Amino acid sequence: MPEKKSTSRWFPWLLFGILFLISFGFQIHSGAWRSDFGGHADEGAHVVTSLMVRDYLGGGFLETWHPMRYAEAYYDKFPKVALGHYPPGFYLVASAGLMPFRSGYALLVIMNGLAAGVGLLVWWFARRFSLPTSVSALIALLYVLLPQTRTYTAIVMADLLLVLLSLLAARSFLRFLESGRAGDSLWFGCWAAGAILTKGSAVGLALLPPFAIVLAGDWRVIRSGRLWLAPVPVILLALPWMLLTMGITREGMQDTSFLEWFREALPYYGMALWKEAGWITLVGLVLAGGLVLFRWAVRREPPDRTEAVLWGAVACAGFVPLCVPAGLDSRYLMPLVPAVLLLVPVRARLVFRRWPLVAFVVPVLFTLGVFFETARPVRKYYTGAASAIEEVIRDSKNSKPGKKPIRVLVVSNAGGEGALVAAAALDASREMALVRGSKFLATSDWMGRGYAEAFATPPALIEGLRRGGIDYLVVDPPPDEAPSHWRNAAEWFANEALPGIENVGEVPSWRREVQSVFRIYRIAPVAP
Repeated sequence: MPEKKSTSRWFPWLLFGILFLISFGFQIHSGAWRSDFGGHADEGAHVVTSLMVRDYLGGGFLETWHPMRYAEAYYDKFPKVALGHYPPGFYLVASAGLMPFRSGYALLVIMNGLAAGVGLLVWWFARRFSLPTSVSALIALLYVLLPQTRTYTAIVMADLLLVLLSLLAARSFLRFLESGRAGDSLWFGCWAAGAILTKGSAVGLALLPPFAIVLAGDWRVIRSGRLWLAPVPVILLALPWMLLTMGITREGMQDTSFLEWFREALPYYGMALWKEAGWITLVGLVLAGGLVLFRWAVRREPPDRTEAVLWGAVACAGFVPLCVPAGLDSRYLMPLVPAVLLLVPVRARLVFRRWPLVAFVVPVLFTLGVFFETARPVRKYYTGAASAIEEVIRDSKNSKPGKKPIRVLVVSNAGGEGALVAAAALDASREMALVRGSKFLATSDWMGRGYAEAFATPPALIEGLRRGGIDYLVVDPPPDEAPSHWRNAAEWFANEALPGIENVGEVPSWRREVQSVFRIYRIAPVAP
């Protein structure tokens, strides 16, 4: 289907700006600009790693040119570096935004830009189906307003960049199907490589070309040597990283059979899609898919290339979560959502194409129905971590003025430790090195397997703290389900069971609607 030419050239820029401002408004309303980076267990790691890449590219390489040595030294100070567990793509993009402004606010602005960029691509695909500009813009707006999109605009994570790059890859492959040009094939490979270097789950994009070709019945493409240029950027750019980090990736896999995982994942992700995009979308997707399959298999009527590419995007985005046992999380469906929001109204419009008014109204009703069904507030209100770090810095300037760096043990859950480490990495007013309680007070692998406490008694812990050169402790009161190292340490500190440790203050904190405190302790030096 030829690309629509009637829209003014400036309209996409205007739409991007509108989507950006709307996303920005909801981001502020969510509390993201008043919060620490503890909205997700991995958010602090993404912030710290982005800062590390920014600091290295911004001049750190002059001190330590070897990136691995620099990363190790950075981890020793701020132990939430995720490079290795996650590829470098997101951190390169984030570091570019951090270069002029080394601030957490710069990262939040980047997240708005990514959400608006995805919305703009949704609009572009909608226009490919000859949907009116207004309806196409409405669907793009729906994407930005979905609770899942607003959630991951308020949280610094790699998922929105993955969605953007996956859609750009689909766009380039569609253009290749239409043009047969080598450049479009290579661009598909480049965008796919970028997506894989953002999150490894993007390897599912390998399914997009065969699925789209078979569904569209475009067999001539297979005989074109230009098609086979597409894997070249992936092999050159992404494959080396995948091979290098294969062992780390395997650490994050669950030990289960394919069938057991599939039986667990299918109902989970079905319910997740229902929650994030509404029952209208879920039912519409099943009906639209069934209709396309019937027309393709029985009546030999393939969909056009644009629809075939989007169904390919659905297939490759759904394959990895359903087939790879890497954990259950509704955000793993994010690359699937834009295609689904397009396919359901477009297929409904094709069904009613003989009645122009109905064909116009149905996509509008779908969009409004999904919006009202899924509408819910998104709150990110996680505070106290930055204030706790500031309190440690303030006290250390008085009590330990000559100590560099001061070593701070932080004890919380993954999100709390990440927020504290990120706050320290962002605050350059005092040289410090943080130590995570989950690593210092216990041992386990990345998935929490093989867990064991490191210190069984208060005397053993105080000896370990002094051997570790710990100057301060920041302790988050543990919930009942907290691991034993956290509960025991908090109890020993609170009951003054550890000699030589002084409580120097408490900082109020909020976790959405739950109020808590960060307790700060100073460790007295050993008497000579």
